[in-house]
Amino acid sequence: MTTTLKCGFVTLVGLPNAGKSSLLNRLVGEELAIVTPKAQTTWQTLRGFLAKPDLELVITDTPGLQEGTVALNAALRKNAAKALSLAAQGNELIGLVIDAAELGARLRDKKPLGLEPIRRVIEEECGRLPLSIPCVLILNKSDLVRKQPYRDELEEIASKEFKGVFSSMQKILWTSVKTGEGIENCLEEFKAVLPMGQSGSLFDTEDLTDQNLRGFAAEFVREQCFLQLGAEIPYSIAVEITQFDEKDPKISRIEATLHVERESQKSIVLGEGGKKIKAIGMKAREKLERLLGRKVFLGLRVKVTPHWAREARWVERFGYGKAE
Repeated sequence: MTTTLKCGFVTLVGLPNAGKSSLLNRLVGEELAIVTPKAQTTWQTLRGFLAKPDLELVITDTPGLQEGTVALNAALRKNAAKALSLAAQGNELIGLVIDAAELGARLRDKKPLGLEPIRRVIEEECGRLPLSIPCVLILNKSDLVRKQPYRDELEEIASKEFKGVFSSMQKILWTSVKTGEGIENCLEEFKAVLPMGQSGSLFDTEDLTDQNLRGFAAEFVREQCFLQLGAEIPYSIAVEITQFDEKDPKISRIEATLHVERESQKSIVLGEGGKKIKAIGMKAREKLERLLGRKVFLGLRVKVTPHWAREARWVERFGYGKAE
């Protein structure tokens, strides 16, 4: 018997480091998207599936909306914009995620709020505003903004800032991945806005994502680069999976190349006596084994590919999208 329930697509957009990836993971209940304390960790879109008795969602995480002309930055902006454009064509909903703690800090210090790039990038990449798609405004990291009067002020500011960007602004929600505040409210609001549909019409309800395993392998390695290397180095590392062998049912054999832009970066990634690259490989391998449910051999090498992040051909080859 076919079950009728609420179902549809939710696309999470916002500035870098707003917490979109953490929110995706919390909503679907699995660590699908890589998460680090550094901004702009997400370079590609990732779709997670949520199946509940009364609700089935495809939730898309996107790179932070950003400006800039460097090939990699341009490709990431277009990845997010493409997800927005696709969302506007179907029965979808936008979750505009704002870092409420950062917004509050800027307000206290009387600094520019820094929200203007969202409007500019959306207008530049998607055309004339407003976009014909409903939007839920999600003020994230609510555990860092506790006083109600202050929350009210931030809600008013955010609402005014994005008036006219989307055709229909739904509720403003507060969420915290850390405490769980607002997560169920998010799901209830999604359910209220999205249409009725048939169970299983969007995805196989046994699946968590449509991301392939090679993609997860590359992302888990890149995540460890962000976590274990200095502030700037990870932004110059592209991870290319050169071998993914699952012929042996007991162990998956994966080889990956970490492309850096300069010889000095290669030395840092390798570390003294190869200690750093071994640590990156060990942590990424552990996470892959949890995902795959089997042993993994993960071999890593480092190669200098000069200025890859500035050249569209390399950005596209490594799977981070087209810069043009």
